[in-house]
Amino acid sequence: MKKLIVICLLSLMFKSSQAQYYYLPFTPAGQNPGNLNNEQELTYSGASFSGWDSILGPNNTSAIWSSIQTLPFNFTFNGLAYNQYMVSSSGIVTFDILTSLPAPGYTRAALPDAAIPDNSICIWGLNSKGFNDEVYTKTFGNSPNRQVWIQFNSFGYGNTISDASNSAFWAIVLEETSNNIYLVDMRTVGFTGAKLVSAGIQMDNSTAISVVGSPNLPALAGSGNATNDNSFYQFTAGLQPNFDVTLTKINSPLFSLPGNVTINGELRNLGADTITTLKINYQINGGTVVSSVLSGLYIEPLNSQLFTHSIPWNAASPGTYTITCFATEINGANVDQNPSNDSLSKTVYVLLSQTQRKPLFEIFTSSTCPPCQPGNLNFHGIVDTIPQDNFVSIKYQEDFPGTGDPYATAESINRRLNYYGINSIPRMENDGGWDGNANSFTYPLYKTTRAVPAQYELWGRFSADTISKTYSAKIYYKSLFDAQGTILQTALVEKKTTANVTTNGETAFFNVLKKMLPDEQGSILLSTTAGAIDSASITYSFNGNYRLPLNGQSSNIINHAIEHSVEQFSDLTMLCWVQSGNSKQVYQAANLLKDSYIGIYPMSKNITEIQLFPNPAVDFVTIDINLTSAEKLRCKLLDESNRLIQSKEINGTAGNFQLQFDLSKLPAGIYFVQVSDSKQNAFIRRFVKDTN
Repeated sequence: MKKLIVICLLSLMFKSSQAQYYYLPFTPAGQNPGNLNNEQELTYSGASFSGWDSILGPNNTSAIWSSIQTLPFNFTFNGLAYNQYMVSSSGIVTFDILTSLPAPGYTRAALPDAAIPDNSICIWGLNSKGFNDEVYTKTFGNSPNRQVWIQFNSFGYGNTISDASNSAFWAIVLEETSNNIYLVDMRTVGFTGAKLVSAGIQMDNSTAISVVGSPNLPALAGSGNATNDNSFYQFTAGLQPNFDVTLTKINSPLFSLPGNVTINGELRNLGADTITTLKINYQINGGTVVSSVLSGLYIEPLNSQLFTHSIPWNAASPGTYTITCFATEINGANVDQNPSNDSLSKTVYVLLSQTQRKPLFEIFTSSTCPPCQPGNLNFHGIVDTIPQDNFVSIKYQEDFPGTGDPYATAESINRRLNYYGINSIPRMENDGGWDGNANSFTYPLYKTTRAVPAQYELWGRFSADTISKTYSAKIYYKSLFDAQGTILQTALVEKKTTANVTTNGETAFFNVLKKMLPDEQGSILLSTTAGAIDSASITYSFNGNYRLPLNGQSSNIINHAIEHSVEQFSDLTMLCWVQSGNSKQVYQAANLLKDSYIGIYPMSKNITEIQLFPNPAVDFVTIDINLTSAEKLRCKLLDESNRLIQSKEINGTAGNFQLQFDLSKLPAGIYFVQVSDSKQNAFIRRFVKDTN
């Protein structure tokens, strides 16, 4: 008689001498197992993409086996070591490479099942009947902790074929050393009908362990291509330990000012025993362990518990810090029996002060891309109703689909492919983080992005000589935390182009990249100290004459050394942003002011520099002045109608010094600061007063 071992939430509370494996559900997980694979979940096509190798092709009307595949390490399954496997187009990975069984069909069934070979891992119920349905594999991490991902990419469910509107992404993951097996529910797009699989592992045709709900286990992952909506099921050899606590969240704020910071988060009981007491600990940058006892608990197996540490962290100075939390002394003196998942870390920023963020919206698009038209229409339908000084946007024209946009450049292609690893458009990056279709951009998403405190103050100006085609910028930046290895990016964009019209119905294109300075790599800011103001000067001259490329292919794109694609030099503007060299997070962005906007009156020989920051400003605007020698100055705050609001007389000292105007009671709008010397020579600078 068949022996079916099904582990459910209740049975996870007890040890079973029959079970060769136990499984744990992470639903939702909001990440991939171990966080080794953070790549976007995209539809691939072809033999290889970003290191993914195709091992089974598409268009399989009936289920088939792949050829024999070799693992980069020995993997122990059910007590035996294997280094080879086969995969079926119906969602099965088997270590029984000599099986005489045909590949299981596309109709799923409960496990165990005689159609499944011995020693197999199942996400049964997928199908690769569609033209893009392929199985890919890639290894992540470093020995001895690697993961082999076997990904079912853009599959269908049951007999429903995937197409442009319907696609499923699942993966079977084999982990080195731990020998854990993960069934990862990555992404499901469309499918109005059933989205069900039979998930589990089968040792032989009478012994299997299934995920509760199988053979009708529903897909839980959303349609987004990021990992933050993923779920997975972890299978581990042996008996479930009595004491196993994992940290699932650290909820301490990402940004804070110097002072006490509350350490709080969430932990989960993955052991077989109910937890009634434990010690919660934290470290800052790997330093002294700070402990707090949590008693009076009742955390049943698989349940979670919020916690707040009784001792706050005294964040004394600005900087980047890593908080690490872990639990010990479970139910008394018991140690955690699974140390591999004990701790969780989070990088946080302690800022010198808070300043208004100006979000950066990067859109990857093309005039040959039909979905890009509604994406761009949606984006502009939102941001065109917002003050243009409240955000920064840039469009990167791309070299596909088809032959691509005539204004694609090597820099725009590299920014997409090499920096962000993007292979589909329209795509949009918000502050280097949110990644999605421009058609999914919303006003609430804009507000959410803008509400995040900025880690830098950033401002500057540029001058344009349209005769010599030369553009010069002076950019000022002030880090609000001690930072290293950040990147200053500067770009020249054309506000509107029309010559690159092709096939997607768009007749005009906005904020189109023409040149990144010095290139798409930007300039490295090796070290910035919290509160210190520094600057960068950048100059670029366009070469040669205008040429409209035939298309965006590499043989036709603009060679900046001898030519350009600028339609109107008077329509160029400059923008900049500061970005993390590691996480790609954008710390702050700015639209540089053009000198002709500012109104520079006869210049004093003594006043060599005046800058305003932040811009836009909210409660205060700071005026940074540089004098060659001491002089008495008069500073005026004027509204857009040139009416005097405030005035100050100061005795300026040689070198740099600063003063402020209080804006807290002024309405939002355009304002000017005028600085006059004793001979009535004056500088006037424009800035924007914002509401928040």
